[in-house]
Amino acid sequence: MSEPEKKVKSNFLNSVNDFLDRFILPWPVRYLTFRFVILATIGLLIPLLLFADNTVLVLGVNSYLNVMSVAVSSIVLLYATISEIRQQQIAELQEKRAQEDHIHVTDMHTMVLESINNQRVEIAELKQILSTMSGKGIEPNEQQPVPDLYAMHPRGQERYKANDHFDRMQKQLHHNHMVSSVRESINQGPSDDSPEI
Repeated sequence: MSEPEKKVKSNFLNSVNDFLDRFILPWPVRYLTFRFVILATIGLLIPLLLFADNTVLVLGVNSYLNVMSVAVSSIVLLYATISEIRQQQIAELQEKRAQEDHIHVTDMHTMVLESINNQRVEIAELKQILSTMSGKGIEPNEQQPVPDLYAMHPRGQERYKANDHFDRMQKQLHHNHMVSSVRESINQGPSDDSPEI
């Protein structure tokens, strides 16, 4: 399959998923989470015991309970998968923000150290000028270079790479093919032609 065909198929599937998520799937969720429906479904266990001789009633109630069980399991699995993906996205964003903040603080600290070093150089030059004017010789102090704060990090320069947070999260996450495929469809976001609520 060529790249344009894959893109068309992916856009079509994303449009179908967006439509189902917005207009179809909320209704079974609302029905299944309605308190009266939950109590009525649990209450259907009583006729199964009382009217065990009535085969039609027992089969009907049993079929209803089986359908409800499958629907609830499927919806729980879907929302658990989506929730896991959202949590991973949040964790990735938090780690990325922490890395950006860490780089910013390190850069600011480096600027402060450079400013202090510049002040030391200027003070040493002023001392040299004053000693020359007074006729006394002064031994210039050896200036210390500004330490490389990036190299001082326990993980070294790798901590500051652009994809460091992503690489670290990938090593820690349990990889599941289904979750990965759903994550890809979520990361692509809704298609441009999908309807708005």
